[in-house]
Amino acid sequence: MTLSRTLCFIATLSLCLSLLNTAQANPFTDAEDAVKYRQQALSMMRDNFGIMSAMARGDRDYDAEQFKQRAKAVYHLSYIPWDAFQGVGERVTENSDALPVIWENWSDFESRISNFQQAVQELVEAADSGNMREIRPKFMTVARNCQQCHQGYRAD
Repeated sequence: MTLSRTLCFIATLSLCLSLLNTAQANPFTDAEDAVKYRQQALSMMRDNFGIMSAMARGDRDYDAEQFKQRAKAVYHLSYIPWDAFQGVGERVTENSDALPVIWENWSDFESRISNFQQAVQELVEAADSGNMREIRPKFMTVARNCQQCHQGYRAD
């Protein structure tokens, strides 16, 4: 599947999940499926972020168009995994790095998600410039947002 098809799929999936969430429905009937779903979405974020990280560090040639596409992919993905932390996925930590403190501090977790999504939106906007000097600080903000959530809510 090409990156543009993947982005289209992610955007469509994100829209569908938003509509389901709006209707107060949870798309999962099985806790194991919810955990797998959120892990897959987070893994896809990590993979796209890793490519951008290599470019930002200079370990990989900077390709402005690819960087922009990866940033957009992370943006769309940033809306996907969170429904799977609710409903049948709520408080499920078996076969997962999710810590129980997520549900004890749900409002803080949601706040961190929102901060992350905002930081990724700003990264997408910076990526449009094609200028790594503009991109790198926004990229670092996204990285800090990832780290802050991992430090409190993920078993490493």
